Amino acid sequence: MPGPIVHLLVQQRLATALRRTERSREFVELLRDEPCSPYAGFGSMGPDFLFFSLREYGDAIGDLSNFIFEVYDTIEPIIEFVEETIEPIKTAIDDAVSAILPDELEALLADLGSTAGTLGSAMLAKLGEIVTSEVDLFYPFYPKLQQGAPEDEWYWFDFLHYRRTGRFCSTMWNMARDAGDPDLMRYCLGYASHIGTDVVGHPYVNSIVGGPYRGHWHRHKLVENWIDAWARRHYDDPPSFMGCLRIGPEDTYRANSIAGSYYSRLCEFPGRRLPDKLGELFVAAQRETYGDIPHPPDFNPGDVDAAYRLWIRWFERATSIGDALAPTPPPPPGSAATALVTGYANEISSIWSGAGAGGGGGGVSIWGIFAASADCIRRVLETIVKTIEYIIDHIADILLLPLTEALRLIRWLVYQVHLGLWQIYDEARFALVLGGYLFPDERDLAKLPWAEAFVNAGNAHMTGGPAAAFSTYPRKRQAYALLGQTEIHLVYPGTLRERPSAEPCPLPHFGVYPDVMIDAHSGDPKADAFFFCEQPYPPDPSDTSPAFTHNVERATWAGPQLGSALAFSARLIGERLDDLPNFNLDGDRGYGFLTWRLDGVGPTDPPVSPAPIESNPVNVNYGPTV
Repeated sequence: MPGPIVHLLVQQRLATALRRTERSREFVELLRDEPCSPYAGFGSMGPDFLFFSLREYGDAIGDLSNFIFEVYDTIEPIIEFVEETIEPIKTAIDDAVSAILPDELEALLADLGSTAGTLGSAMLAKLGEIVTSEVDLFYPFYPKLQQGAPEDEWYWFDFLHYRRTGRFCSTMWNMARDAGDPDLMRYCLGYASHIGTDVVGHPYVNSIVGGPYRGHWHRHKLVENWIDAWARRHYDDPPSFMGCLRIGPEDTYRANSIAGSYYSRLCEFPGRRLPDKLGELFVAAQRETYGDIPHPPDFNPGDVDAAYRLWIRWFERATSIGDALAPTPPPPPGSAATALVTGYANEISSIWSGAGAGGGGGGVSIWGIFAASADCIRRVLETIVKTIEYIIDHIADILLLPLTEALRLIRWLVYQVHLGLWQIYDEARFALVLGGYLFPDERDLAKLPWAEAFVNAGNAHMTGGPAAAFSTYPRKRQAYALLGQTEIHLVYPGTLRERPSAEPCPLPHFGVYPDVMIDAHSGDPKADAFFFCEQPYPPDPSDTSPAFTHNVERATWAGPQLGSALAFSARLIGERLDDLPNFNLDGDRGYGFLTWRLDGVGPTDPPVSPAPIESNPVNVNYGPTV
């Protein structure tokens, strides 16, 4: 993380960004020889796919992924019905009206109402699972680092973001190069771009979140989803993308939407399984890099493959599900139908009496949003039923109208059913977007305050909490539990600042939109001092030596520092791939931090007992790297 879309956008532009030095030419040729290589594409995911490791997360990732897959299974038939099925039904209804066939018309309307009711009820039931259980499916991913657990109990997903991060990638690169395998070398180039994008991108994400992933993991995921959606709309697919996506006649490609991007094909291996040689390289590099320090239980290639298979299954559904677009309103009924329209309005007016706002904006309680959306869906379902009943009960009166008037009225009433089903879909879908379970769609980027609050630190307060401030970062984690009503991932945290202070991101990246972080500028050579720091903070505050990360932060934060994700990734690969620096890939606890250890949580220390949930359970002063 950042999210998979941003990582792929950087990776696909990497060959162009690499400097044309003698060394970079080798890398450019590797990438351009196989521009659609899934090795390079999947490499850009870095260790993020291990979030889907059943070996480590067990029931937690099983419950979360199963819920998301069930949501997609519920959404897909609604999209198909709204986009493909309802139009032939509407045409058949027109024909029945024109031929004055009341029995056939009644049967068509009954089928329409039954199908719409079934699909809408399924969507309501899926949303209701969250409303009634009030279980936060993201809570079990509470990072072991934040709990103060010893490092041999951490998850590999976290460990590969926090320990010997550059050395691991360089070890893989050296093994792949020694083997002379261009596929594996492309994987390492993609992985190195992940490191560069994380080092620059996570501080940008953290500036919007209010703190690093370890204390705000659910909000972190939510913000990344919105940044991915923003970037997908902002950046056009280059020609190289289109060839690699293999868009066919049955695909519903959408240029500005994650749900119709088919980006999973950039990372998809034959059979949707990890090649044996890649799993073996990953495990061999893990053992070579971490064998002499405490680390999580060893993986085998099968564990890596299992995580990839679940991850690619999720990414394929997320990037190919498509979308149901709002139906186009027909002309309103004519004056001859006024009495029937008035009667219909009176029939449904009671359904909406006392209705509150749905999930489209306002409010900060996710459970309140889910509950409001569920209430809205129930009312829409009742409206659909009433609409169908009204048409059937008044078929004789409708068919007595002049043909053009009868057609206009029927089309308008059927449109109410079509619109209602789409509203059910969109209401539930957006509530799940705000829960962090689904990526936002293109139209969500026009929904305020969400679309501004989650992509720009300057607007982070728009959904609640204090204004994000460069000088009060990082914020401590908030009270958070598995059960009960919670909305903390929607609100900028109002907790106290962790001390000592740290920089969230360069000032030119603070309070701006994601393109500045992704590819706006090159870096400041003075910021190269981050590579060589010996400790995070000087023991003597008066010591301004660049041997300390925080001193380098303060000396360079007015400029772009390491630059954009694309520029920094190219520099790392072109200049340092053999021996990459060990940056903390979560941007924890500030910008440019290396893989420092927490004081008091060294490899030989006993486990640290967690403190009360309102506070940080570990000492957040950091010590020398390993």
